[in-house]
Amino acid sequence: MLSKNKIKLLRGLQRKKVRKSSKFYIVEGPKLVAEILFTGADWHELYATESWLRSNPILVNDKRLVLVNEKDLAQISSLKSPNEVLMVLKKDTVQDFSLIVSNPFVLALDGVNDPGNLGTIIRNADWFGVCHILCSLKTVDQYNPKVIQSAMGSFQRVQLHYGNLIEMLSNFKSHTIMACDLSGTSIYECDFKEPLVLVMGNESHGVSDILSAVVHQNITIPSFSPTTDSLNVSVATGIVLSTIKGQIKLKK
Repeated sequence: MLSKNKIKLLRGLQRKKVRKSSKFYIVEGPKLVAEILFTGADWHELYATESWLRSNPILVNDKRLVLVNEKDLAQISSLKSPNEVLMVLKKDTVQDFSLIVSNPFVLALDGVNDPGNLGTIIRNADWFGVCHILCSLKTVDQYNPKVIQSAMGSFQRVQLHYGNLIEMLSNFKSHTIMACDLSGTSIYECDFKEPLVLVMGNESHGVSDILSAVVHQNITIPSFSPTTDSLNVSVATGIVLSTIKGQIKLKK
């Protein structure tokens, strides 16, 4: 049985403030935990039910393992239906930003607020081979439990970098910086070339006007419907990434 203090500490990791101060975050569910164990990534603690442990007996003597019942798991889980296992991990060390600038394709997010959208964007980035995402300070925390659940294992392979977006983008001197905007040039009429930075904006307001100082070209996904006036940002990101990556691959 878990102590009240331990339950309070683990539940606290659902909040950004606690994750920031402790430098820990949580991952839940057999599929996500299995992927982390398979990759050999370092982890801090594991809270698991007997049923999960029976399927993973190799960890039975690991001192970082804490056996819990379903009631305990429900008290520390962020899920409505807790699922057998919860892992606590140390937050990643931030990579030297100067090394990121050498990447031929980088994604940037300006104030994406919804955790589900960010998680899906991370999965999109992973699918299309984008390893780095620049995030404005108004973008939702990458370690939010809902982001982790939506991103699945992709959160391990795509690195997110938070900061002043204008300052970060100003370092990409050799890149063409393109922002997705309703008034831009159709993505089907653009000639995409690397190195390139793609900027996607807030769900409601799009890309901030202040970024116009560093954006070289606005692009858009043309609508083929007379009644629909917008796309979900994660869906839009997937469409634009597919178009850009497909065109660049054909040129090689």
